[in-house]
Amino acid sequence: MTLEDVENSLPNGLHDAELYRLQVDYPRGTLQAELAVWIGDMGDPSEKRERYRRGRIEITGLVFLIMEPPDSRYPVQKSTKLTIDGCDQRQSLSAALLNALPENSFFRSLWVGEWNAFIHIAGTGAKFSWMDHEGLSELRAKG
Repeated sequence: MTLEDVENSLPNGLHDAELYRLQVDYPRGTLQAELAVWIGDMGDPSEKRERYRRGRIEITGLVFLIMEPPDSRYPVQKSTKLTIDGCDQRQSLSAALLNALPENSFFRSLWVGEWNAFIHIAGTGAKFSWMDHEGLSELRAKG
């Protein structure tokens, strides 16, 4: 499974997901991201529309992690959260780097709204799990 497959399995992908923790273990070649995923539906009543649920993405076979610096014009020190969206930013990276990726790997980017910058990830496997107990969701209103 790729990171894009994970996105496609979620109700709204990673659109407006809130990233809380990013942990990299280079010797093991893993990355874990803890986040709140938007699970609301625009057709829901307003009190349910902005529901979020805690989850974890695990990347295995980590090939690289590239974090662009925040845009200096953005007030990053005032940010209390990082809002992300999954996207394809292949055109932003060197073609030589992308062509050097192992055959069974994937590449995906996360746009960080509060930074106006990207996090680029390449790996060989991805999976998602909810971080709540017995299927009970941790829901909250955004805002």
